[in-house]
Amino acid sequence: MEEIKKSDIILRLNDDKEYYGEFGKQFLSYSFISDLIGNPSGLLAEKEETNYFLYGKAFHELMMFGETQHNNFVDCSTRSTKIYKEALLEQKADVLLLKKEYDEINELVEKGKANKDVKQILNKKEIQFEVPNVSVLTTNNLQWKCKADIVTDEFIYDIKTTANIKSWKKSSFVYNYDAQAYIYSFMFQKDMRFIVFDKNTGVVGLFDVSDEAYDRGREKVEQAEENYLEYFVDKTKQLKDHTIYGTI
Repeated sequence: MEEIKKSDIILRLNDDKEYYGEFGKQFLSYSFISDLIGNPSGLLAEKEETNYFLYGKAFHELMMFGETQHNNFVDCSTRSTKIYKEALLEQKADVLLLKKEYDEINELVEKGKANKDVKQILNKKEIQFEVPNVSVLTTNNLQWKCKADIVTDEFIYDIKTTANIKSWKKSSFVYNYDAQAYIYSFMFQKDMRFIVFDKNTGVVGLFDVSDEAYDRGREKVEQAEENYLEYFVDKTKQLKDHTIYGTI
């Protein structure tokens, strides 16, 4: 990687095109954790934009900024209809939101912003949105990037949506939110909290991160780096030989 000052890197990563484009691909990120630990060959696969990604981006932007760039939708029942397929061709898009999804997003935003805890966070005087950062996390000297949804004087907050808030805590381990918390907390030197919105009920969850979760997250980061070095840098192991060991 060419030598660039940290402040210049962060400035470039402010732009989503740079963050998700070729420049941003120089850095490891939380989104790589799942592949690096569970399926390293998946890191090489081209990631397609999905309706879940569009849903999440639109919801995040509406919650934080009151408007979204992801506001194109198709008024049809499913993605298998002729109307939807014609809209894809017309707009030269890989995926579009359905009107019912866009309506659901706006309703969820309205319910979320009415919650007193969410109001208190969003009304903080020193609040910042979508704040990028870069750092080396271990002695391996590998550069990581992140972009925090919300940064305040006390905490970093990440916005999540879920279909079942009652099971979110349990699923957070599966989705490696412990690793995300470790990465973000390390970079910003603040504790992290998750604001979770139930898509079906509108119920809001506010989850702190335990010391045990940070420790698990650090272990996952270390494992991810080890696999990255072995499979992609030093190439001491072959992707076809990746095996997951465990006991049940």
